[in-house]
Amino acid sequence: MRPDRQREIVRRLLSLHEQKSTELAPQPLRNPAEDYTNHEQFALEQHRLFRERPVVACLSVDVAGPGAFVTTDCGGIPAAVVRGDDGQLRAFVNICRHRASLLLDGHGTLNRSIVCGFHGWTYGLDGRLMAQPFSCDGFASIDNDELSLRRAAVAERAGLVFVRAASDEPIDLDGLLCGVDEELVDFELPSFFRYDSWVSSWKCNYKLILDTFLEAYHVFALHRRSVARYYLVTPSTWDPFGPNLRYHSLQKNFPELKDLPEEQWDLESRGTIEYFIAPNTILSHSVDHMAVYRFLPRAVDETVAELTIYTPKPVESDADREHYRRTLELHQRVSGGEDFIQQEAIQRSLASGLVKETIFGRNEPAAIHFHTAMRELLK
Repeated sequence: MRPDRQREIVRRLLSLHEQKSTELAPQPLRNPAEDYTNHEQFALEQHRLFRERPVVACLSVDVAGPGAFVTTDCGGIPAAVVRGDDGQLRAFVNICRHRASLLLDGHGTLNRSIVCGFHGWTYGLDGRLMAQPFSCDGFASIDNDELSLRRAAVAERAGLVFVRAASDEPIDLDGLLCGVDEELVDFELPSFFRYDSWVSSWKCNYKLILDTFLEAYHVFALHRRSVARYYLVTPSTWDPFGPNLRYHSLQKNFPELKDLPEEQWDLESRGTIEYFIAPNTILSHSVDHMAVYRFLPRAVDETVAELTIYTPKPVESDADREHYRRTLELHQRVSGGEDFIQQEAIQRSLASGLVKETIFGRNEPAAIHFHTAMRELLK
């Protein structure tokens, strides 16, 4: 993040710290329990937010070289992003045109073609059908163009790759990012290196999981046995970028900045800078790594969480490998072992029918913005 931007944010935070306060929303938000439990609303979200709207598929570094691919899910539509030999990024619906088998899984590098594991149908990296082995002209009456992979829209900016599986109409990145990319470029994400990832499944609504990333109010209580000794509850600041936002969690050494000249203020080393990219992605920068969380809704009460750690330099030494192994383990222990388990319990409480709403206080403004923005996107 640019030094001048960091200094502006630090001034706001130091002022709030002196006042023993935090940034406040105009009023609390009473959020109906149905926001997390209603099957019809979930179906609408899948259609509007995850199919019709572009979502983050990966970072550019995940598909940097020819043949590199990443798969994802867009509201129940499997999609694949592939870098061609010509350097162009393309996206397809990740379904074979023969018998609807999934073609690719996870991430990796292809050897000039995409081969279906069911009957060996082969597609080029541009999605065109190349071969139907041993088919004995069984499909000769069908035009090959009709049997090529269905195109999906794809675009990349500031080190992020976006895909929209419902159509291949060009993606309006300006309208999607609303200026947050002007800050993300400061982190130089295309120069990062993928370290490792963790995929897990949780019995709760994806919005419940996102709620935990957008306020520090819970840290002193829920994380009392892990990271609470390192982080402050207040102050915090946030800024909106359309439906997206930036949020800060501060380490307890942050107030020491008030005794340093402004040219020495470094926000990145004094806490976590998080960006929410609607509707389901968190980019969390902490000192020496970027953690990217993507939450893929499977059902109204089931979410797959994908966490990937990216590092600013290759992890080559034994010391670095041990450090980042422990970093990933900490994310797993805190997010999975504390945050996500808590949200599973909350989902059960909401599903009981006895709880009609949850309440976000004025001291949780980023979470309030998240829910307000999601409702606007559904209109």
